[in-house]
Amino acid sequence: MTRARHVLIVVWAAGGNVVPAAGLAAALTGRGHHVRVLGPPVLRSRFERAGARFRPFERARQPHLMEEEVFDDNLLGWTRFISGRRVAEDVMAELAAERTDVAVVDGFLSAGLAAAEKSAVPTVALVHVLYGPAVEGPLATQWDPTRPLVEATRQHLGLPELDPGAPLMAGLWSRCARVLACAPRSFDVPSADLPANHRYVGPILDDVAGSGGGPGSGGGTGSGGGTPVRSHPGHRTVLISMSTTDMRQRDVLQRSLDAVADLDASVVCTLGRVPIDGLRPPPNATVVDWLPHSELLPRTDVVVTHAGLSTVMAALASGVPLVCMPMGRDQPLNARRVSALGLGIELPPAAGVGEIRSAVGTVLADASFRQRATVMAEDIASYGNGAVAVREIESLR
Repeated sequence: MTRARHVLIVVWAAGGNVVPAAGLAAALTGRGHHVRVLGPPVLRSRFERAGARFRPFERARQPHLMEEEVFDDNLLGWTRFISGRRVAEDVMAELAAERTDVAVVDGFLSAGLAAAEKSAVPTVALVHVLYGPAVEGPLATQWDPTRPLVEATRQHLGLPELDPGAPLMAGLWSRCARVLACAPRSFDVPSADLPANHRYVGPILDDVAGSGGGPGSGGGTGSGGGTPVRSHPGHRTVLISMSTTDMRQRDVLQRSLDAVADLDASVVCTLGRVPIDGLRPPPNATVVDWLPHSELLPRTDVVVTHAGLSTVMAALASGVPLVCMPMGRDQPLNARRVSALGLGIELPPAAGVGEIRSAVGTVLADASFRQRATVMAEDIASYGNGAVAVREIESLR
C-alpha cells in the first residue's frame, strides 16, 4: 500500500499550462494523497473541483496580469512575475507552514522552483511544452534573455548560479528531482540524450471523465452559456477552438467560420471564455463560450486550432486530426510536429478563407490523417492520464 504523500502544486494562470496541473491534482487526490495548490485566486474553483485545497498567492498578487492583460503585450511584466521574489517568498512561506513531501512546480515558474530548492523539498518540474526544443538546439536559447531576472531571485535566496553554459530551462530543470514532460515521447522532437531526472508522462488531461475545466483553466474549449450545440446525426463535426487566453484571435476565428460555412458539417466554435464580440457564424455553426473537451471530441472529425499543446493533446487523445494555425508562444513547434507526423495540416495564422477551407476538406477526405491520429491516441492512452506521473511522484523519498 502506497503511503499518502503531502504534495504542494504551484501554478500560475497562463492558459493551457493549468490543464496538466489540474489533471495531476485530480489524479493524486484520487490515489489518496493530500494535495494543496498555491496559485492566483482566479484558479481557486478549478483546483477545488479537482479535490485539492487551494491557497492564493499573497505577496505575488498581480490581478492585472492574472485576469486582464494580454500575455504577449507585457512579456517583461510576466517574466518579472514568474521569476520574481514575491512568488519565491509565497512558496517559501507555504512550504514552511505545512508538511510537504513533494513540491510540484510549473516548469516555467522559476521563482517557485528556486524556493522549493532552497527549502530542500524534493521538487518536480511540470513541463507543459515540448521538452526537446526547450533544452536543445537554437530554440532552447529563447528564454536565456530572462536569465538575469532568474539569477537575481536565486541570489536573493542564497542559491548557486545556474550553469552558464547550458540553456536556461535545462539549467533550472537539472536542479529538480524529477522533470515530468506532459506529452508522449513519440510526439516530441527527439532528444539526443535525456537526463537521468527526465520522464515522459504523457498528457494529463483534466476533463476526460467529464469533470470540466472552467474559467481560467485552459481546459476544455470554452461553456455553452445556455446556447445549445446543434448536432445533426450523420453529419461530420468540425470544432474550431483557439486560445483560452486573449491572443486577439477574433479575425482568425471569423475566417475559420467563413471557411466551413459551405461544408456539410456541424460546426462548434468555442471561445475559451475570451470576450469576443461581433462574430458572424454561418447557419451550420454554433458559437459557445466554453465546453469541456470530453463533451465535444468523441464526436469531432477535425479540430481547427491555434495549436496550444493542451488542445493538440486533447484532440489526439481522442484520435482527432487537426488543422493548426499557430499564433505565437510554443504553438509553431506543436503545429510543426502535427504536420511532420501526418496528424494534420499546418497553416500560417494569416491563412485566407480558401486555404482554411481546403485544409479542412483535405483532412476530412484523407482517411490517413484519422488513422495516424488513432495510433497516437493509443500511445497517449498507454500513459494512463496522469498514472505515470503519479508513480514518479510516489517514488520520491
